[in-house]
Amino acid sequence: GEKRDVKNYRGITSLCAGSKLLETLVSQELLRASKSYISVDQHGFYPGRSISTNLVQFTSFCITNMREGAQIDTIYTDLKAAFDRVNHQLLLQKMLRLGSPPSFVKWLESYLVDRQLCVKLGNCQSAAF
Repeated sequence: GEKRDVKNYRGITSLCAGSKLLETLVSQELLRASKSYISVDQHGFYPGRSISTNLVQFTSFCITNMREGAQIDTIYTDLKAAFDRVNHQLLLQKMLRLGSPPSFVKWLESYLVDRQLCVKLGNCQSAAF
């Protein structure tokens, strides 16, 4: 995208080592708890799977089916910045319904809800948003 268009950039946060460790542990626990609900065809935001693995898998599928004379129809979508648009309340409700411990969901809610960020560049800092 256009370099001068702010919408083409994602925020990056600088976390201290303790926060990074906690985030890693929570991420691993969420992955472990949700593994049985994630489709084998899910390639984004999953360890060992990426756009590249998706393309390799799809190419293999196409080659196999073309050899057999089968018709191949596909639609690819790009859910631009989809993770940034996750409804946190809906996510938390689903976690409870899927059996996550209420204490963990409550803790995660305190991490996700009403967080504020600011932008700092050199000595300049934006207002919180």
